[in-house]
Amino acid sequence: MKLHEEQLKANKEVSTATAGVRKEVHTEHKTITVPVQREELVIERHAVNKTVGSGDIKSEEIRIPLKEERITVGKETVVKEEVSIGKRVVTGTETVSGDVRIEELIVEGEGKTKTRDDRKKS
Repeated sequence: MKLHEEQLKANKEVSTATAGVRKEVHTEHKTITVPVQREELVIERHAVNKTVGSGDIKSEEIRIPLKEERITVGKETVVKEEVSIGKRVVTGTETVSGDVRIEELIVEGEGKTKTRDDRKKS
């Protein structure tokens, strides 16, 4: 006679999914502060008490170049960061349970019966 028992057997199913990675462009308004320089004409007057001859009075003009910095705005594209994309395998465990049936030997009768159980106990 053979005694049978049911054992739990776990089967795995593999399902696949996709993950998407994308980048979006957003527009922001930025303000920066830039130092600028400009030259101003400075005129200083001093009282002078000198006599000059009558032939020294004439029209005269002096041209003085003045410099001023002006800002122009431009744009440049720079790399802000780099992103590495990959995947990894994560291994874990899950516990499954279920009801199993086990056959059991039953001895009937009035005589003395000696039984031996050779099953491995775990």
